[in-house]
Amino acid sequence: MTFVVKGALLSCRRLFFAFFTRRKFLCIGTVKIHMDNKYESRSSMEIVNVPPILSIYRHALRTFDGNFKSEFTTNLSKLKTMMDSLRAEDLGFDKSLSDTSTWNKPNKAPCTYIEVFQNNQMNMSIFVLKPGFKMPLHDHPHMHGLLKVIAGAVKIRSFSEYPLKEAVSEIDFAARAKHEAARLAQGIHKRRRLFAKISNDSVCRANSQTCTLTPTISNYHEIEALEVPAAFFDILSPPYDTLIEGIGPRRCRYYYVANEVSTNVVELQETDVPKCFYCDQAPYLGPILT
Repeated sequence: MTFVVKGALLSCRRLFFAFFTRRKFLCIGTVKIHMDNKYESRSSMEIVNVPPILSIYRHALRTFDGNFKSEFTTNLSKLKTMMDSLRAEDLGFDKSLSDTSTWNKPNKAPCTYIEVFQNNQMNMSIFVLKPGFKMPLHDHPHMHGLLKVIAGAVKIRSFSEYPLKEAVSEIDFAARAKHEAARLAQGIHKRRRLFAKISNDSVCRANSQTCTLTPTISNYHEIEALEVPAAFFDILSPPYDTLIEGIGPRRCRYYYVANEVSTNVVELQETDVPKCFYCDQAPYLGPILT
């Protein structure tokens, strides 16, 4: 009798222990699930709260990193898509620069330059143009570029060298580079004259998509602000003044339309930097790029 009671007591204790042990593990599991959900939610919030310009900066670094050449086309396309939704406030853009009265002040330069970031792989910057001012026709030697209007409206007229020059082989490019370097070393600078085809002639606003240029497509362009001050954010890679192997620093050259061959083909002539084109500078006020 006593034995039976003890056995029953032992059985009850085992059941009681098993019940609370199981409940304990269930509670721990539930807490773990809640914690996982909490961290997952916080992680998602962190991703959502990354400033757009910071995401663009990080992706641009990868896009133009020589270690990821095999991904370049895909990364460049993604970078353009990311820039399509960029807004002035994402860059901490100073709204006073959109005020016409700012540009009526005595001795105000017709263009304000804001450097966002630069290293030897790329340059990120903002240009603000006075109403009616046209950034002169210029080139981007062996460069890729993306341009996104963030305030006002600009008229962009772009040209591609005509007939279109395909990418040359490394051997051919090396031979040309050697010849060019020797010519420059002798102090000879022959002004370029070339045929070019109009590749873009349109008005871009803050809600327009990102414009692009490559070493061969739309590599020459002029940009004109319309009735109000206009601003655009751009990324160039590599930046001006970085070395082209065997030639020297990339230099920006300016042109004018010397002859209109047809409705969409012109002849461009290199010229001096127009005296009307000069810039003052303003600080970048957007998120810190890390």
